[in-house]
Amino acid sequence: MIVEAQALVELDADTEEDLAEHEERLLQDEENGPPMLRVRLTGTQARAFAKRALDVVNAGRPPCPLCSLPLDPEGHVCPRQNGYRRGA
Repeated sequence: MIVEAQALVELDADTEEDLAEHEERLLQDEENGPPMLRVRLTGTQARAFAKRALDVVNAGRPPCPLCSLPLDPEGHVCPRQNGYRRGA
């Protein structure tokens, strides 16, 4: 999954037509690229999303101090220890 952030350009969309024209240009740009999900967030929402994402990632399995691979509750075979089973 790739999350791409782009600054939004201030629109002078005084009318629905202006906004529709801008949306049409965005859709034409997407035709040449890979499928994309576009989400519009305010700065406050983006900061809250980033904080929540970090909380979710940090709540996961702790990394092995040697190889940085996630530690399972029953340990893992650490490649930096030539296969020695390292406990959690």
